[in-house]
Amino acid sequence: MRCIQRISTTIACLTMAAVAYAQPPEFASAKAAVAALFPQQTFVEWTSTTGDWNGDSVQDLALLLNEVNAPSDAPMEIRLVVLAGTPGGQYTLLSASASYCRAQKFFNLETKGTSLFVTAVDKAEGDVSATTALQFRFSPQRGDFELIGKENLWEVQGKEYGRTSVNYLAGKLTLYERVKGRVKVNKEKRFEAPRLARLNGFDCNSYDDGVSN
Repeated sequence: MRCIQRISTTIACLTMAAVAYAQPPEFASAKAAVAALFPQQTFVEWTSTTGDWNGDSVQDLALLLNEVNAPSDAPMEIRLVVLAGTPGGQYTLLSASASYCRAQKFFNLETKGTSLFVTAVDKAEGDVSATTALQFRFSPQRGDFELIGKENLWEVQGKEYGRTSVNYLAGKLTLYERVKGRVKVNKEKRFEAPRLARLNGFDCNSYDDGVSN
C-alpha cells in the first residue's frame, strides 16, 4: 500500500511539474515580449489593436511590427504578433507570423468578435484606393488564429471599381462590380480550399491559397 501511495505521489508531482513547465512565459509589457521574441532583431510598432480573441474575458493585443536597423542589403521584415493578456496585467504569446504581407502605404487593424482583420493599404491618393484585407479568426481547438477570408478592393471614384472576396471556409470566390452606383455580385466560383492556414509561422511570400485573384 505504501508503495502504491509513493507511486501515486510521484506521478502527481511529475504531472504538476510538467504543467508548470508547459506554461508559456509571461512578460510585463508588450515591448518586453517583442524583445524576447526577436532577440537578434529590432522591431517597432507600426499599428496595434485590442480584443478578447481567445474568449477569456481579458483583453489581448495585436501588433504589426516592422524591422529597423536591418542590413541595407536585406529586405525589411514585417511581423504580425498577437499577445494574450493575463489577469495579472501581463502578456503571453498567442501567435506570431513569419514574414507577413507588405503594404505600400500603411496598415489598419480591426477587431470584430473573435476575428482580427488586417488591412494593407497600397493606394490612398485622392479618389484612388487599393486595399487587401485578411481575416483571421481564433480557433480554440488549434489554439491559434486561422485565415478564413481575404478581400481585395480597388477603386477610382466615379470611374473604376473592383472587388474580390475569398471565403476559405466555404471555398468560394466572389467577384463584385458597380453598376449605376450599386455594388452587386458579378460572378461566383468554387475552388478546392486548402487546410486553413495558421497565423503562427504564416509566411505571406510562400502561402498558396489555392485561388488566383
